[in-house]
Amino acid sequence: REAEKKMQAIRVVATAHKTLADTREEFARADAANKKALADALAVARSAGFSEADLKRWQADDSKPSRRGPQRRPRKSAQKEAVTPTNSGAVTTAPESAEDNLAASA
Repeated sequence: REAEKKMQAIRVVATAHKTLADTREEFARADAANKKALADALAVARSAGFSEADLKRWQADDSKPSRRGPQRRPRKSAQKEAVTPTNSGAVTTAPESAEDNLAASA
């Protein structure tokens, strides 16, 4: 029974891995075709008389992140407030652990 449960779980893992790998391969092929089409179009534009400065905004630079991507905000500090066991009901912050200090400095 345990072996059957493991086999079922590993099938799900294998299917997910295959789907991911296939999707990445498909994207890589499409991306390569798109890059070639852009390079060919830029070559035609250059031969038509456009300068590199004119075409700079159309260059594909893989080293820079796309402007179209979502802006990501850094996580806020994970400090949680804890209620003190006194009758006053005062709220204090929990002491930071070494992991919290390390994460905050990163």
